[in-house]
Amino acid sequence: MASRFLLQKPYVVANLPQPIDHAKGQYVVAEIYGGAPGAKMRKRSELAVGIDGEGINLYDISSSRLLTSYALPPQSSFTCPPSSIRTRISKSKIERRTYVSTAGSPAEITLFHESTEEMAPAQSSTTSRKVENSRSPIVYLGTITGSRSSGVSGIVSDLIAVRENGEVQCYEGDSLDEKWTSPAAALFRDAATTIKNSKVEFAQLTNAYSASQGILKGRQDVLALFPQEIVEGGFNPEILVIVTKSAGGPFKRTLHIVSLPRRTAAFAKGMKHSVDSLLTAEIPAQTSPEKAAFSIQVSTGILQQLSNDFLTTFDLSDTLPKEQTKIRSPGAQSFLRLSNTAVMISSKNSITVYNPRYQSKLAEIQLAPSPNESLKRKRGDEDGNSSHVCKFIAYFPKLGAAMAIVDNDLVGVQVDGPQDRHGKPRAAGLLIDSLGCPAREQTRSGREGALSFRKAKLGLATLDEFLPGSIGLGQPWDEQIADIESLFASGKCDELEFDRRIEHRLGAHWTEQSKPPNINGADTMDVSSNRDISSQKYPKRRILPSDVDRRWVIFALSKIFSWSTNEGNEFSLSITFYPLNTFMWLTSNGYMTVANIEAALRVRGVSLVSIPAGQLVNALLEIDPDMDLLYAVVAKNYLGAPELLYAIRKLMESLGLLGDNPGTKQGLLTHGDDENIEEQVAKLQEEAEADLELAEYQLGPGSGTRGAALSLALSKLYICSSDDITLALQTIFSNQDIVCLVYLLRFELARGGWTTRYTDIDETEIFDEEAGIQDNAIILISSLLNNCIDAIGTVGWLSGEARLADGDLFEAEELIASLKLEVSAALEGIEESVYLKGVLKELIKYADSYQRSLPQQPKDSKRANDAPVILASADEEIKALPIGLKAEKQISLLKIGAGSAVHKRSSRDIGFLKSQKIGRYSREKIVI
Repeated sequence: MASRFLLQKPYVVANLPQPIDHAKGQYVVAEIYGGAPGAKMRKRSELAVGIDGEGINLYDISSSRLLTSYALPPQSSFTCPPSSIRTRISKSKIERRTYVSTAGSPAEITLFHESTEEMAPAQSSTTSRKVENSRSPIVYLGTITGSRSSGVSGIVSDLIAVRENGEVQCYEGDSLDEKWTSPAAALFRDAATTIKNSKVEFAQLTNAYSASQGILKGRQDVLALFPQEIVEGGFNPEILVIVTKSAGGPFKRTLHIVSLPRRTAAFAKGMKHSVDSLLTAEIPAQTSPEKAAFSIQVSTGILQQLSNDFLTTFDLSDTLPKEQTKIRSPGAQSFLRLSNTAVMISSKNSITVYNPRYQSKLAEIQLAPSPNESLKRKRGDEDGNSSHVCKFIAYFPKLGAAMAIVDNDLVGVQVDGPQDRHGKPRAAGLLIDSLGCPAREQTRSGREGALSFRKAKLGLATLDEFLPGSIGLGQPWDEQIADIESLFASGKCDELEFDRRIEHRLGAHWTEQSKPPNINGADTMDVSSNRDISSQKYPKRRILPSDVDRRWVIFALSKIFSWSTNEGNEFSLSITFYPLNTFMWLTSNGYMTVANIEAALRVRGVSLVSIPAGQLVNALLEIDPDMDLLYAVVAKNYLGAPELLYAIRKLMESLGLLGDNPGTKQGLLTHGDDENIEEQVAKLQEEAEADLELAEYQLGPGSGTRGAALSLALSKLYICSSDDITLALQTIFSNQDIVCLVYLLRFELARGGWTTRYTDIDETEIFDEEAGIQDNAIILISSLLNNCIDAIGTVGWLSGEARLADGDLFEAEELIASLKLEVSAALEGIEESVYLKGVLKELIKYADSYQRSLPQQPKDSKRANDAPVILASADEEIKALPIGLKAEKQISLLKIGAGSAVHKRSSRDIGFLKSQKIGRYSREKIVI
């Protein structure tokens, strides 16, 4: 089952300036919050991006534009992401405050203040403050509601800075004067690690009410430490969540939740104050000392950590933190939480959305190469994709966009998730989205051991013991394919051996092909085999094609198809392994689709977005130029509009229905000397022989198959949407090819007799009586004609770009006039048929009712008088059409009584039923 998650192709929001130091320079990004004074700050669809040696830029994501920028000295570099807030003072006045921390000589904290009022120009100011003890850099900046003495009016935010050694400082929001400093010892007061051996990895500000709903939900003893009851709109102090790691000794990570010094105490006791430790707990995980990325959801009590290709989710709502889920993502660079059941992880080549609860892969998309990359770099990569550095920064649910920095670009990825009951999209992964979307790299520890113990204890058997091709939990997948993979590794697995090995997995009976088939199943093929199957030990239980384990289908396709480069360094799909029985079984049961082949190639480790249109058709024609396989694939499998149009183009080309390229045969006997006449004549003879061979091929035994395949492909194309057909025609077909397709549809229109009127008796010999055209063929022909005309477009018809089959540019007007006449004739024919149907409606209705009124004959009855009997009558009234008459229903000679007993009707009952048929006012005619 396909997931309802969909990732759109990444798009560039802004091209970022490169850091001055290309080797060590970095980008730091933070979300921008805004609101009115005294109100709750909410996240805006804006980002603050810091560039080392350049400055800081503010971007509006919804409109993809630069709001403002602030410059910094070239030698400066950021130590942590900035902190930016937007405050609406009044209806006409807006203020922005952006705080940054830079390392240099010396290290500084800088405030960029910008005020805008109505149409007046923006007023900007910059305030800097040197940082003491710069050997320990600042790793986090955040803003809190500022506190003022009684003589100061206005509400201004204060700045909180967390250093790497655990020291917490508070600065005044406008002047950056230091208000208080909490020593590092206060953070590790209740921790098992020492100050010298610990470093701060992550920090985030929140409030007490949100913490009480999530990370402190089960710790009422901690909430009792506050002097007042915590209310969302009342007493709601800020708290700080910090994650530290030990730098020496046994490695471990610790979670700290601390409250900031109280505002009243801050003014009473001076500048030196300590944070109060509310909770200190060790994070339970076998983590490595490598650098990790964190994300915390305070209101839900969830902490996520990405380290060493593993994304671990911890539940903090209980008394102690505990590990909830663990996902392995090879080559993971960064992650972004979309919801509780969806998380996005980036690697050097792709972006993947996982469901951490069910360990499933909801969606995946490749990172497109940057437009300024050279062609040489693109060809140098083995998989055809360049590696990128992708770092996620923010997710905006209202826009449905996830933001990341890819190389030197600010990139957005549109996330299309399922809709909730209110019709709004939400990035949440349900169980139904995870069905059929397993992540192969995930491991579920303990599952096999628990199942084996349970089966041994209860004496149970799994489903795959009875249906060998179905999905079971008895044997891991790697063990099921180990025998076949070992044969491939040793080079002993040929096509016949592969058919023999996979036969019982697909539930087929290929070894009985030599006998006359007595089952009209989809897996029975007219293929003989002389191999010895007496040693086969597999059970011969038949499985329906729909019940076969899809993993075996994908496995077979992965062995058949390969994705390789040709001489021009272009990737193409090819069939490198051709087991006939398996291939025909996949074709006849509808598994030979582009989606399945893409999944099979990904199983082999090929990284691709999608297979280009036409690759499957070209691969089939390489092994079967007679197009029998193409006919089978079109007949039994689903193909999209582009793939069907590629097949139609190849079929039309083989049948000679495409015109020659104009100008290819011009100038063969002109502008030449007498000495070259013999060479030109020889070329003409060779072309004549080639044309003769082509004519013989087109009229050969396979022409009927190709004609049937063309008709079937056109019928399948009609099922696709009109927009997809039009777009595919514009992409795949040239204007001349589209005109050739128009000629073909016009021929089918005339061959089916749609352009012939019912009253034109002399023209009945024009159409083919043996064509077998169905009545609804006119819908197919007219729809495809509309798509062809729309594909060329008004400009194409008026400008003469629509060349005809002979390459003439000036016959478009004549073609359009002919189309109008033929369409008018077909419309008149349809109107006449509708009128004739109305005239004969009563006759048809009477004939149908008369047929239903006749007594039913047994199905096995072979009476000689089944043929219709014609009775001669000289009465003129009997010869008249039965318009307005009703067929009399025959009275059954048997009736069903009580207890479902069948009795023979008496003459009295028959007479009574006959009298009931006579209307209240009627006239009966007795003929003697």
